[in-house]
Amino acid sequence: MAALTTAQIAELTALSRDIHGHPELAFEERHALAAISALLEHAGHRAERGIGGLETAFRARVGPSEGPAVALLAEYDALPEVGHGCGHNLIAISNVGAYLIAAASAARLEVGVELIGTPAEENGGGKIELLRHGVFDRVAAALSSHPAGQGDWSVSGTGLGVVGKRVTFTGVASHAGSAPEKGRNALNAVIRLFVGIDGWRQQLEVDSRVHGYINDGGKAMNVVPARAEAIFGLRAKERETLDGMVERFGEIAKGAALLTGTNVEIGEYLPYYEPVKANRALGDVIAEELERQGVIPERGVLVTASTDLGNVSTKVPTDWVRFPVSERPVPGHSEQMRDASVSDLAHRNAMITAEALGAAAVRVATDRALRERIAR
Repeated sequence: MAALTTAQIAELTALSRDIHGHPELAFEERHALAAISALLEHAGHRAERGIGGLETAFRARVGPSEGPAVALLAEYDALPEVGHGCGHNLIAISNVGAYLIAAASAARLEVGVELIGTPAEENGGGKIELLRHGVFDRVAAALSSHPAGQGDWSVSGTGLGVVGKRVTFTGVASHAGSAPEKGRNALNAVIRLFVGIDGWRQQLEVDSRVHGYINDGGKAMNVVPARAEAIFGLRAKERETLDGMVERFGEIAKGAALLTGTNVEIGEYLPYYEPVKANRALGDVIAEELERQGVIPERGVLVTASTDLGNVSTKVPTDWVRFPVSERPVPGHSEQMRDASVSDLAHRNAMITAEALGAAAVRVATDRALRERIAR
């Protein structure tokens, strides 16, 4: 099986540092797209940009030009203020590297291998849009990766589903000093919503989550706020549980409105990210390739974060590698994680991940019986 060359490792590391040094938010990843495309084109591959109606999405393909494909999914968006505190620069290079490895075996591939650039994982659900526009219709299996600030190597991890809600209360403004009785305090409604959720948490399953913040609590100290708003995320391991949580959350919000004489509107803040359902047969292949490089991954770990990779996993056999970026645990979405995501250790483990994913992609793309087993 082909391995990354010294020159390719240097180019991929430089790409990682470039993306890391130019953090871009969801659907705005133009610098990252240009940098990845330039590397691919230098290696003799064409990146088809703007797929699925998304400006910063792309696709490259090797092997048979038509029919099914094994997909390697790259991400490259960053977080507000923190930058690459989730290490998507590493997701990008590990999947680009895997694609380059697969490309070295292009002549013997029975089905294609595609590198799909998927923007807006952090906020916006780029993969959901790509699914909706048919980008995954011919994908036989999807592989990807994610850096981990906590713990060791893992394969076939599951993940919590999440949905984001924007809750807006409207009341009646009045002067808080001279006529407070004439007002209907929208901020009080938000506060009661938080209190109601705190009580509700006692009945939630141990791996379910509700969390949020107030992003509008009024404009002046002496005015009863007529408008207040909060953003919430709800997470659960199973879709049925999450659906029930969404219904209950709406009831609590309506109760807060009744208590305060206000009106409430609940809108979408983040589209529905499905729980990740890992394909164990596909994960077996990835784990075997990691073991060839001296890495023994954990299997089936529950990841209590969420990703739109879950939506792909409900439609296509999917598995992923989580690889460490620090010798000591660091919190996700933090400055510590941002710094760890450009460390020598992170780059070394990203290259191991690239070689394992690339080898796994080639095995799937050259073994019909394996593809049939994965599809069951």
